[in-house]
This record gives sequence, C-alpha cells and structure tokens, in this order.
Amino acid sequence: MEPSWLVLLCQSCERAFGKPRSAKNLLCPHCNHNDAKVLSRHFSANAASDAVSVANVPPEIQKQLSSWLKDQPQPPSMTASDSVDGHSVLSKAADENGVVTIDSLEKVLKVSNLKISAESFAEQACAEGELLQDGPNQWQRA
Repeated sequence: MEPSWLVLLCQSCERAFGKPRSAKNLLCPHCNHNDAKVLSRHFSANAASDAVSVANVPPEIQKQLSSWLKDQPQPPSMTASDSVDGHSVLSKAADENGVVTIDSLEKVLKVSNLKISAESFAEQACAEGELLQDGPNQWQRA
C-alpha cells in the first residue's frame, strides 16, 4: 500500500502544506504558487498534518514539537461510515461564484448531521487545497 498523503514545501512562500496524493493540482493554499517540493509521504491525514505542523515552525523548536506530537494520544481512525464527502459539502455550501462562508458551511454540516466544526472543516479543506482563503471566514473553491 502506497502512502496517500503528501507534505509539500512551496518554493515561493516556503510554507509547508499537505495534499492527498490523488490531488489534481499542487497549488500552495497560502500563495497559490504551483512549484512545490515533496518533503514526505504519509499513510494518514493525521500523520501528514503533524508533519506540516513541524515543518512550519522555526527550526530551533522542531525537535521539541515533534517529540510533543509523538506523546499526544492519536485520534480514533475514521471508519467508512464516519467519513465526510468533502466535495459534496463544499458544493452545497458554495454560492454561484464558488464562495464558501463560515455560515454556509455551518448550515450544510448541520443539515448533514456531521459533528465537525465549520472552522475545522474549512481549515482541513484549505490544507488539502480545496479552498483558498478569500477573507475573514470566507473562502473560494480551488
């Protein structure tokens, strides 16, 4: 089984970000630049998220953060019945111009009976390159 998550380093803004290996583009969610270098590959989104966190902190505290993350309890793995169809949530939450707001996300997540905060969902969608920050509590679909 091949790792399904990539941790990339943007060659323009030098920030790390994660993407599913199957992502159609590797645009940086921070600056929208498309030249990124693969830093690592991971089997889970949680492991990729931790690697992004470590890569984005100053070098002098990377070891400390890495050690701290290893000591933290791992969240339970999601089962197929727990999985969220992010594309459909984003499609329902986006307006005709592809703009997603915190309010529209909250409504769709509530109607879908999904127990995830709109802020967490948007943050994960940004990390995966599905959304680009367009303003406070507002994103544009990528």
